[in-house]
Amino acid sequence: MLSSALFGAIAPIHAYAATNMLIWPIDPALGANDNATELWLENKGSTAATMQIRVLGWKQVAGEENYRNQQDVVASPPIVNIGAGKKQLIRLIRQSPTPAGQEQAFRILIDEVPATERSTSAQAGVSLLMRYSLPLFVYGDGINFQRNAAEPVHLNQNQLSWKTISHNGHPAIEVTNRGPVHARLSKVSINGRTMADGLLGYVLAGSYRIWPLPTGVSRGETLRAEINTDSKIWQSGSAQ
Repeated sequence: MLSSALFGAIAPIHAYAATNMLIWPIDPALGANDNATELWLENKGSTAATMQIRVLGWKQVAGEENYRNQQDVVASPPIVNIGAGKKQLIRLIRQSPTPAGQEQAFRILIDEVPATERSTSAQAGVSLLMRYSLPLFVYGDGINFQRNAAEPVHLNQNQLSWKTISHNGHPAIEVTNRGPVHARLSKVSINGRTMADGLLGYVLAGSYRIWPLPTGVSRGETLRAEINTDSKIWQSGSAQ
């Protein structure tokens, strides 16, 4: 099991062009009848870049992110060298069936691999390389997944709840998702105070996630957030 602390260098992907690497789509998924899907990397820089692509299992344990090595979904090829101005197709391949009625969550990690001369010289100092991360959701029979739709999967807001808690001695909120698919929370405010202008994070199916309250807020009364799309607003009072 891999702790979320190991992923502090992750750069979340939103569109995505950073350090001259363009990555798309930002929301890959595998429907019940899909054996594979595509991920593209394009090197917009002036020198070649070597990238490693891994797919990790993703769960939420005790309100925190948790990752593990797995072989249910793999990236092929797992390591690529992309010339300047070139692009590379990566196939995300399902190797194991997904249980009916379930959504499985994964994280795709895309790491920049240092050139030999850089890794040698880095022994005397600190070598900072880029890591990109994006979610991958995989569906079994019975989950109505619609690729390219504004809302690819539907989550009933009644399956979401939240409450104020004390976490590690500090005020926090705990958001619970009792539904069969994930909730993506963005543009989140509590008691009218902004928690996130953009993406706050995900609450996976059948899981809960904990986030600290904004400074100066000790107890939440009303939470407002966009759920999975920019047109679907969740506004709810605390369950406690």
